[in-house]
Amino acid sequence: MRIYRTLFGKSIITLSVVMLFSCKNDMKNIVKISEIETMPELSGRNMFLSETEFGNRTISVFTPKLLKYSQENSKYDSPRTIFPQGIEVVHFSEYPDTLSMIRADYASLFEETQKWEAKGNVKAQNSKGEILQTEFLIWDQKRGVIYSNQQVKITTAEDIIFGHGFRSDDNFENWEIQHVTGVFSFNEDN
Repeated sequence: MRIYRTLFGKSIITLSVVMLFSCKNDMKNIVKISEIETMPELSGRNMFLSETEFGNRTISVFTPKLLKYSQENSKYDSPRTIFPQGIEVVHFSEYPDTLSMIRADYASLFEETQKWEAKGNVKAQNSKGEILQTEFLIWDQKRGVIYSNQQVKITTAEDIIFGHGFRSDDNFENWEIQHVTGVFSFNEDN
């Protein structure tokens, strides 16, 4: 009888140890599964993307890293593409003639609304050579506008204009600063 109790006791201890370790493995698997569910649907490095209309290149996008998330199995509530290491977008009138260019340290494309968000050292330039600099910019592709509610600096051939808030067409041709805070002119007559 004593042998049975000893064997039974050892069996219980062995079974408990096995179950304890199997639970740890299950927890690791659960963590791995949850990580997989939040992974991007598509990722890429040193990407060049091109958009065309009727066979003519209209937009080129360069990025060191791209992460595309769908709405299903995502940590985000809507589908989006993220450019966490920066982006450069070139908009062409007719390739290779450049209409405008935008660079930023970080960008997101919200696919349902077709809005781009650019953050950190945002710099845009139009075909006239005018340069916009800000820390935050939105490009609404559907409406054909770019805008910001942050501090902006625009450099033209004659002036450097500082302000708060900005709005323009998506070619950065017809722009306005909402609240001008300073102007430095290069024209000697002024």
